[in-house]
Order: sequence, then structure tokens, then C-alpha cells
Amino acid sequence: MNCYETLFVVKPTLTEQEIASQVTKIKDILAREGAELIATDDMGMRRLAYAVEKQTRGYYTVLYYKAEGSKIAEIERNLRINEDIIKFLTVKYSTKKEMAQFDKMVASIGKGKKESATKEKEAAAQETVAQEA
Repeated sequence: MNCYETLFVVKPTLTEQEIASQVTKIKDILAREGAELIATDDMGMRRLAYAVEKQTRGYYTVLYYKAEGSKIAEIERNLRINEDIIKFLTVKYSTKKEMAQFDKMVASIGKGKKESATKEKEAAAQETVAQEA
């Protein structure tokens, strides 16, 4: 099994629920194809470098996973036929140096989520203390 990173951009005209549905749909395709999802990085709404399908913004999501090389064609086919996805890119990590970078990126995603969750808990605790006072 090889390590892959797939970045895709969803149309900005969709609601938050529709965007979440599109991300879930892609994750389901990965699971159906036998890929092992390692991490997901929701980068959020960002400005595109150039207009794509008359859109200047898009919702970016990056999926890090392990899969057989033969399954990538089917995953990309599903991304290509989805009308709500305006761009996508799949990168394969194969050398030791690339694998080290892959592991580093996956670790930073997990670390970032833990830090943000800790900050949210601290903010909630401070709010309850302020309300009690």
C-alpha cells in the first residue's frame, strides 16, 4: 500500500451541510475502494489563485490515506464526475524522504486539532467561571 494525499476544492455556493456531505461522500468512496484514511485537513474557504468555473473561492479539504495504486484511478474518476468539486489533485509519497514528510504532515494535523480542542475547552471553562462570578 502506498501513501497518498488528495486535495479537492468544493464549490463555495454550497451550504455548510452540503459541503460536509461532499467531504463525507469522498471519504465513503475511499472506504469503498479499500483505502485506509489516516487524516483529514479541512482548510476551509479560501481564495483561488485564478477563476475556476467562474468561481474565485472554494472550500479546500485534504485527505491523507493509504491505498493500492490501482484504486487511485477509480477515486479520481469519482472526483471528476462530481459537479460540486471544481478542482482536485492527488500526490503519491514513495521515497523515504517523502514518507517522512507525509508522517510529519499527518502528525501536525492531529496536533493542531488537539491544540484547538484544548483552547476551546479552556475558553468554555473561563466562560463558566465568568458567568458564576
